[in-house]
Amino acid sequence: MATMPSILIVDDEDAICFAFERYFSARGFAVRAERTFRGGLAAFEAWRPDVVFLDVRLGDGDGLAALERMRAVHPASAVIVISAYGSLDVVTRAVRGQAFDFLVKPLDLDRAAALVDQALASRAERSPGSRGEAAGADTAHSEPAQFVGSSPAMREVFLRIGKVAATDANVLILGQTGTGKERVAWAIHEHSRRADGPFVPVNCGALPENLVESELFGYVRGAFTGADADKIGRFEAAGGGTLFLDEVGELPPAAQVKLLRFLDNRSIERLGSVTSIPLNVRVLAATNRDLPEECRRGRFRSDLFYRLAVVQIALPPLRDRPEDILPLADHFLRQLSPPRELSSLHTSTRKRLTAYDWPGNVRELQNAIQHAAIIAGGGTILPDHLPQIVHDGATMRADGESAAGEANEQLQAYIRALPTPPGEGGLYAAAVTPLERALILHALNKTGGNQSQAADLLGLHRNTLRNKLKELGLDGDKG
Repeated sequence: MATMPSILIVDDEDAICFAFERYFSARGFAVRAERTFRGGLAAFEAWRPDVVFLDVRLGDGDGLAALERMRAVHPASAVIVISAYGSLDVVTRAVRGQAFDFLVKPLDLDRAAALVDQALASRAERSPGSRGEAAGADTAHSEPAQFVGSSPAMREVFLRIGKVAATDANVLILGQTGTGKERVAWAIHEHSRRADGPFVPVNCGALPENLVESELFGYVRGAFTGADADKIGRFEAAGGGTLFLDEVGELPPAAQVKLLRFLDNRSIERLGSVTSIPLNVRVLAATNRDLPEECRRGRFRSDLFYRLAVVQIALPPLRDRPEDILPLADHFLRQLSPPRELSSLHTSTRKRLTAYDWPGNVRELQNAIQHAAIIAGGGTILPDHLPQIVHDGATMRADGESAAGEANEQLQAYIRALPTPPGEGGLYAAAVTPLERALILHALNKTGGNQSQAADLLGLHRNTLRNKLKELGLDGDKG
């Protein structure tokens, strides 16, 4: 008789232990829960389970330290780290410690079950240390790139960074201007085994088209007029490290071909030379363009896109993670203010910051805080100290929300005033018929009685509008 797969839960929250025990026991697993660092390690060493769910913060110890011990004792166990603190540092430590995966609280049991299935399915294919050769790179010398944000969207970004940093896969970073694409690339580099090597960023959109190839791949003496000596390009400068191609969608066709050749055979040729130079360089790329659409239009090579986009990391615009706006603002303010003269954001200023859409994303927020701190001259930053576009944009949005709120209140009052009983057609007809009548009359009035134009304004087919005019007993122009 086959042995039941075993799961160990190490978490100091009773509710999580109880929920996991019930959920996985009902699905035929042998389950055990421990609520302490010491108890978890002891149970692991005695039991050697197939899968472990391990909390990061335990009352009597660091869960990530327990991860290291577990991997040393029995590397065949799949350890899934769980935490309410999905910061980049925590995620990358978990990945370097060879965690199978990472889950952020509050936990989704169905997602946890899917990870258990994956862990069990891959266990036979894993050998001790097979996941850790790249992940175990020593990056203790390097301070992590600083990310501020605790929104679910950013936690997902941190998880992707942590996972991909442990590999040499090509990564395509997507996002609007100002979302922090280069910061993500730097974080991947400094958490990788290449962290001791150079990180060479290149803004492809800033390179003159006639110099792109020589800048990227270098040239030999005599390759063109003015080439008086050999010169290495950015690829060679990044040897042993990482090359970051920002705005890669701006590369001209000839440079795209040479980049594709490098990704295929890991060697380059300097301009004017036929000698291949092998290089150990990881390529990260970023763009704010829709590259699949650029491929369809013939402006970007589809084969190059697939080579670059082995893994994709999409950065959300700031408006899609409003809970990160104030922590980011406070962070930028601390960076600007001298230790003895810390500026602060007034409550009304904080409201204005969260009421603005930030089309320029994190970069615009950083510039706005710098502007406000300079204008305020220290002390409390008021709304009037913000850049005018931020101040006005936040005011317009706040006014719009206020108007929307007032309209909603009026609508609720209208609904409450409907007759009871509502009469023929029920409550729906009693509510909608007057509104429909008013909308049609408004459209006819706006278009001078022209039914075709009124139908377009209302988003209706002309015949539909004619039928409604008959139903409502309205006379309209035959135009």
